Amino acid sequence: MAQATPEIKQRVQELRQLLQKASYAYYALDAPVMEDAVYDQLYRQLQELEITYPELIVPESPTQRVGEEPASEFSSVRHNIPLYSLENAFNLEEFSQWQQRWQRHLSDNSAVDAEYVCELKIDGSALALTYEQGILVRGVTRGDGITGEDITQNVRTIRSIPLRINLPEAPAFVEVRGEAFLPLD
Repeated sequence: MAQATPEIKQRVQELRQLLQKASYAYYALDAPVMEDAVYDQLYRQLQELEITYPELIVPESPTQRVGEEPASEFSSVRHNIPLYSLENAFNLEEFSQWQQRWQRHLSDNSAVDAEYVCELKIDGSALALTYEQGILVRGVTRGDGITGEDITQNVRTIRSIPLRINLPEAPAFVEVRGEAFLPLD
């Protein structure tokens, strides 16, 4: 196993600081300091260094976090099932690797064939919408993946989110997960 040189250790520290500052500016201050593509490139660089030198991985690294801590102005809600972040695939090889991982997972847990929908990356906010007896009862952000912010009142103002699922026999409980975004144009 390769030993991390002082230069590599310093680069890892620099990348962590850059990514943490950018993440704080983006999520907490709503004032991005770099383009998403630049952030993704720096994140990938840190990820590759941590894979090559696993002794440099620390719990507070951006690669070890799912999202941000819930904002204090909203009440916190624990997700029934953790709401993890999506993985990026920047080329066909990475997509193929992702597909193979999920095929193995599905073959262990299901007899159903998988179908995929691929979309361009849209920068939004992950939401978990809970419906009971077909009625929207809660809208929660990703937060840190374990605990999110209860933004039910805000979600109810979004016209494209149904307040009631129109089915003859609505399930007693269903959670719908997706991404909310506001186009800038």
